[in-house]
Amino acid sequence: MKDFITKEIPVLKSFDTAEYALALMEDFKTAHLPLVNENIYQSLVAEKDLLLMPRLSEPIGEPIPFAPAIRKNTSLHVALNLMTRYRLHLLPVVDAEGQYLGAITREKMLDALAEFCSADAAGSVIVLEMFPQDYTLSDIARIVESNNAHILNLLSLTDKDTGRLSITLKIDLEDASPVIRSFERFNYTVLFHYMEEGIVDEILQHRMEELLYYMNM
Repeated sequence: MKDFITKEIPVLKSFDTAEYALALMEDFKTAHLPLVNENIYQSLVAEKDLLLMPRLSEPIGEPIPFAPAIRKNTSLHVALNLMTRYRLHLLPVVDAEGQYLGAITREKMLDALAEFCSADAAGSVIVLEMFPQDYTLSDIARIVESNNAHILNLLSLTDKDTGRLSITLKIDLEDASPVIRSFERFNYTVLFHYMEEGIVDEILQHRMEELLYYMNM
């Protein structure tokens, strides 16, 4: 996460007023700001807590000791979990001694996710649907690699209503038609696929021709 740390977000001190803190939050379009003391991270100040103060002209003082933070080498999964669990607009980054190093904003987190998912890499996206007990990573990888392709990224999501598992693959093949055909040959359900603009999707084209044929009967 160290490549996505920003130092552009201002920090607060205990003697800053709630009014000043709210003005900063408005300027930087955030609902959270870190509070530091001699560059030691103390807590994360939330807009909703400031608005509960009886007088906004008073100093922040020592707010509720809520201090979520990560180290610069923390994994993306841990950082994302903290941001989503507590609905944070930013996540402070500290060193082993608690020194404040900067923050990961939601925008930076999106950049990190895009890099993690190989969003910019050339290739195709295939979404498979199955029951969890039918999921075998080695089988999926074998089918992809049998078509001279490689998995760049794999994400999974379980539908809470149906219990079915969606597997999203990013592969390094721009024309994914052979891979899709292989998945369907092995009875995998291809829920969705995306190929780079200009690549002929033979499977989709064939299905559209069949639909038009039956509509004209």
